[in-house]
Amino acid sequence: MLPRYLLLCCSLSLILLNQVQAESGNLAIGAKAGTLGGGAEVDLGLTDSIHLRGGANYLKFSFDSTISNIDYEMEPEFKNGSILLDWYPFSAGFRLTGGLFINDNTISLTGSPRRDTLLQDYAIPPEYAFAAPLADSVKVHGSVEFNTLAPYLGIGWNSNQERSQGWGVSLELGVLFQGSPQVSVLTASADAPLDSYTNDPVVVQALESERRAIEEDLENFQYYPVGSIMLHYTF
Repeated sequence: MLPRYLLLCCSLSLILLNQVQAESGNLAIGAKAGTLGGGAEVDLGLTDSIHLRGGANYLKFSFDSTISNIDYEMEPEFKNGSILLDWYPFSAGFRLTGGLFINDNTISLTGSPRRDTLLQDYAIPPEYAFAAPLADSVKVHGSVEFNTLAPYLGIGWNSNQERSQGWGVSLELGVLFQGSPQVSVLTASADAPLDSYTNDPVVVQALESERRAIEEDLENFQYYPVGSIMLHYTF
């Protein structure tokens, strides 16, 4: 919940500041879409070459992955806000950007161990062999989190860098450094009678090994590529 409150405070502060500055013609607002999903931004021109931007993004999608003979459905949900500083070193619209994202990014996952490896990988004892038809009920549930504060670096182009009143388009490419993924929760569930086995020390040990495997598999998410296009209006 904390990132949401921080985002709200930052956004409100920036909007209020923009309202004060709007008469000078250096305020722009816009909608954007990209690898962080859909969102909105407010752009304040501090000087001819320095701009301050604040925004929010939301994205939810899913993909499949197999780790340690477990087939996972992974569902990333990215909720973040940004405070960015743009520098326009030339008279054209090219810009360099640095700043900070306030992350509430998570990945929920649900895994189904493959039937042919379940007894071996989870060391289910022979006395439970009669429950083999229930193997499909065995699930692994987890949640992955990232750093709350994530630095960002990027480059971009603004078609209306001269701040003329009217519509413009911005393009941006960058990298979000959100840290290594951390599995905060990983549990197993199953129908009876296998449910009594999910808290067995052997299963708990197997889940710990799986936790490390998941973090290793998702390691590339620590450097998240950011690409976006924004349509904005300058007042």
